[in-house]
Amino acid sequence: MDLYIHSAGWISAAGTQKEDGFLPEAFSYEGNRLNAQEPDYTGMIPPMQLRRMSKVVRMGIAATRLALKNAGIEQPDAISVGTAMGCLQDTETFLNKLVTQNEQMLTPTAFIQSTHNTVAGQIALLLGCHGHNLTYVHRGHSFEHALINTQLYLQQHPDQVVLAGGLDELINTSETLMQRAGVYTTESVKPEYLLQQSLNGTVAGEGAAFMTVSLKPSANALKVEQLHLFKAKNIEQALEQFAALGFENVNADLVVFGKSGDEHTGLYNELQQQYFSKQPIAAYKHQTGEFGTSSALGLAFITEMVQKNIVPDQLLIAGEKPSSIKKVIFINHYLNHYSCWVLG
Repeated sequence: MDLYIHSAGWISAAGTQKEDGFLPEAFSYEGNRLNAQEPDYTGMIPPMQLRRMSKVVRMGIAATRLALKNAGIEQPDAISVGTAMGCLQDTETFLNKLVTQNEQMLTPTAFIQSTHNTVAGQIALLLGCHGHNLTYVHRGHSFEHALINTQLYLQQHPDQVVLAGGLDELINTSETLMQRAGVYTTESVKPEYLLQQSLNGTVAGEGAAFMTVSLKPSANALKVEQLHLFKAKNIEQALEQFAALGFENVNADLVVFGKSGDEHTGLYNELQQQYFSKQPIAAYKHQTGEFGTSSALGLAFITEMVQKNIVPDQLLIAGEKPSSIKKVIFINHYLNHYSCWVLG
């Protein structure tokens, strides 16, 4: 790949992207669910529209506003979004009414707003962006495919800027179903457990992260050099896939893991021992929770770390802070979906 990320904006359980600091101080919790810390939306979204928006739409628009503001751009040329679960709150509202009203006299609003591309559409309406606009729903690779789409679009429109991002929300129903499926844990855990132990599931999370992306380099841009995607049935197969990438030849200043405390903990421990025993290692899901497009949040954090040349204390899990961050390896998973990045 040959993409340049110029700015990032995010909403997460760890906090909101701010001008005066990377992340707030690490917060301590004991539970199995991390909700996003939503900011004051005043000035970001018109009040009359805000009251009709679900949480995922609000988060998406706010993250978009932050990313564009940081890049000094008022309007992107195109929009590319990834979401694993879509607008769950509106979907649940529509289905509940479908049942309680016996499929009669249903208002179309909840149905219209329940589609997965609602957020991308709302962003385009607010920004007045009438260009290319696609939403990808590919489970744990949703954001990655949105970024691949960004690359394909920019190859045909090399002078343009794309707003690319990923987002997912958490509701009670989805959390319960994911707990039954073993994705989320029912145990009450602390942040350090997610870094040290292999649990039956992980902490549920949510968030939104958007970035301004182009083919043109700039003094402070983060380059996406490589992106590898694969699926694996188990840790052994994942290690075999990773070994074929040749990442041991990459001279990285920092390695970032999508370590979430689930059964994949052993994978990251093996990667650390075999390939990255000498590099400083950071992680982020113990502060944000896990969700299908958490890789977008990880990439946004890395963008900020490189641009400000800082690794927050709460994210560093091994080694010493690097004096300079020029090259980063980012390895993430969601269920059996894996993504491996080289960024610099």
